[in-house]
Amino acid sequence: MSDNVIILGAGASHPAGIPLMAGFVEKMWEFAVRKQVDGEPMSTDDIDTFQKAIEVKNELDSYHGRAMFDDRNLEDIISILSFNEIQGSKANKNRLFSFTKAISRTIELACRIKHDGENRIQGESHLYPYHSFWRSLFRWYVDHKQLPTIISLNYDLVLERSLFGFLIGISLGSSSWQPLVTQVQGVEIKYHYDPIGDFQYVVKEAEYDMGEGLFGGITAGTKLERGPVDNPIRIEILKLHGSLNFPRTKTNEPLSLVHPVDNPFILPPIINKMSSAKSITKMWATALQRLRTAKNIIIVGYSLPRIDIYMQYFLKTALGPNVNLNRIYVFDPVLFRDDPTSKEMMDRYGSCFSPQLQDRIVFRPPISGTDRVKDGTFDHFVERIGRDILF
Repeated sequence: MSDNVIILGAGASHPAGIPLMAGFVEKMWEFAVRKQVDGEPMSTDDIDTFQKAIEVKNELDSYHGRAMFDDRNLEDIISILSFNEIQGSKANKNRLFSFTKAISRTIELACRIKHDGENRIQGESHLYPYHSFWRSLFRWYVDHKQLPTIISLNYDLVLERSLFGFLIGISLGSSSWQPLVTQVQGVEIKYHYDPIGDFQYVVKEAEYDMGEGLFGGITAGTKLERGPVDNPIRIEILKLHGSLNFPRTKTNEPLSLVHPVDNPFILPPIINKMSSAKSITKMWATALQRLRTAKNIIIVGYSLPRIDIYMQYFLKTALGPNVNLNRIYVFDPVLFRDDPTSKEMMDRYGSCFSPQLQDRIVFRPPISGTDRVKDGTFDHFVERIGRDILF
């Protein structure tokens, strides 16, 4: 069990091309109108998916005469659709399904990090800063024999694909990484999501032909094979709001860590999160327990919006009994501005905790190095853990 917990919000996936909440609906409509992805024609299925989502949004226009809601705010739209589904009509279920599918496809089409799950990716530089994130965590493992628990509030597969991009290829081939390759036989990814089990992969040595040129030739590296591992590195990723690779129910179909399923489980942002989906109760309970015993909590790219009352009370419930807590670090670019928005975010976090705990919240973690990155971003967070500053 780790003393450290990392909580990742939408800002942690933004470097991979995933739109932030404020621009998510606009990105959906961009795909719908242009019918292209990176200049290439969109598939017929995707065109149909986005067209149905537009129809659903247009149907909500009638609400404006009586109810205050923002039809450019993703959480407003999906929350209304989720409450309408409670009525039980097939039409309302279909509306929520159609819009949820469009959300899934927007995330997948916008994501710049791809991986087939088997082969080394050419041009690995596009994995930055996630490559550096995993490098820092694995260095931590070599010294401490444990990894921080990762709690993700995102649906995307950025973490999984960048993990594969790090473990498959030449990243571990240098002599400095031999302790990791020789000490640990493989990795185990634990979601604690009932419909799927753990994913185990054997880490094996491999050789890669780097071609001709100054840095060409045969280079040592690693590859992954799925199978049981006696002594794996356990990577705990708790995706509390669902994931593109989560099936809604148990299935006999083979599942992939890096590929989305056709109808993924995505938890709508309504107040009754756990009771609306019993399959994730174990995951939320595990997250609660990890936070109650954590010494350090690092929150990256999550603004704790006022409308997310459930998460506010979840944090209060989780950290209330925690007598070991040392620090809470919050990384967000807004916090480095001197304006009302920055103060409001600090107040939201501060209102969740007692005065003595508020003194342990670090809203502006320091930054160092000659190549400065933008304050409060995911890159800033990676720079800090790369220097063993936080844990």
